[in-house]
Amino acid sequence: MNKKIKISLLSCTAIGSGLAQAEQVLSLHQMQYQEDDDRIKVADTSLALKLDFGVDYSLDLSLGYDSVTGASPTWQIANSGQISANEAIFRQNELEQAQTMTDETLLGYAHDVSQYQIQRVPLEDTRKSAAAALTIRDVYRNEWVLGLAHSEEDDYKSSSVSASYLLFLDKGKNRSVNIGFAYLNDKTLVFGTGYQSRTEEKIQVINFETGLTQVLSPTSVFDVKLFFNHDNGYLSNHYLTILRGIDINEDDVITDDEYFLASDSRPDVRNGFGTKLSYSTQFWPWLTGQFSYRYYQDSWSINSHTASASLSFEIFDGVFITPEYIRYQQGQAEFYLNPNVKEPYFTASGDGSNDTRLGDFSADTYGLIISYQVTSDWQLDLAVNRYQQSNQFAASWAVMGVNYRF
Repeated sequence: MNKKIKISLLSCTAIGSGLAQAEQVLSLHQMQYQEDDDRIKVADTSLALKLDFGVDYSLDLSLGYDSVTGASPTWQIANSGQISANEAIFRQNELEQAQTMTDETLLGYAHDVSQYQIQRVPLEDTRKSAAAALTIRDVYRNEWVLGLAHSEEDDYKSSSVSASYLLFLDKGKNRSVNIGFAYLNDKTLVFGTGYQSRTEEKIQVINFETGLTQVLSPTSVFDVKLFFNHDNGYLSNHYLTILRGIDINEDDVITDDEYFLASDSRPDVRNGFGTKLSYSTQFWPWLTGQFSYRYYQDSWSINSHTASASLSFEIFDGVFITPEYIRYQQGQAEFYLNPNVKEPYFTASGDGSNDTRLGDFSADTYGLIISYQVTSDWQLDLAVNRYQQSNQFAASWAVMGVNYRF
């Protein structure tokens, strides 16, 4: 299952800022993620190893394992397991007839629209992942980074390759450009009509990024990035459902007995682009700050703005506290419909989704990172985060980690 929870990004954001560079580093981190209202829970464990071979080569290796439990809200048929055999046959016949009138996947039928309700559907899944990245430096300290990654779930597999190049533009290494490319090839199992079958669908993703980094002073750095992504293939979420009105008797009127449970359906191509501006500075030896702004827009009519700020305080020798705040604002996709409106129904064909992550909302993330350099070899990390959306969704997560340099 494609959970759409960026576990690795959450973990890296939480622990990346506090870890000092070392020749060899072994890291172990554990994350606990919990959505409000007893929805999704995630437990993620990651093990990472960084090895330097002289000054020209570095190898980063990582293994991950996470488990997902809980329930995800989506449209379902109320009391669907308490119907007679004749009613089940009738519903199946209506479903098959309606399926001949649309290219969209239909999953179920109830004789009256009032029987459709948003219910929590239990889910349980695990994911195993592995990644490797090799860094190569030339005599001018320019860098090539080549990466491979693979992950597997019960019904989702993902493989990726990536490459990036860092080029210094001056002898003092105060200005550099970076170009990066990544290709993902994913496979997922998708439900067929009436949940009676499953077929494998493919997803291909191409990401490109380029940026310029400029050292402004001995204590400040500015960075600007431009990025582009192209997604192609099955981009819908087959675990989510919508309601479609289909005129079975062809009288040009959709009555209460002509609504069907259908799969979430999104365009099979998505092109996105944007920019990110970042600024880092050291106010005093014990206080540094990081600030960024990101703009994103795509062919689904989604556009978003992300602003973030963090301050890192060294309150004692080797003890850092970093509060962080992120503000996010998003405009909705052109095919999104709020499931809480009076008539949240879609037509017989065309794209449609009730996934609130595609809607119009704002969100706030509050974070706190505590890093303690116990000795020259050992470092401990703790990060806690709280995320709240304007459409009632909220989640919390915490990351604990230990890093050993040898």
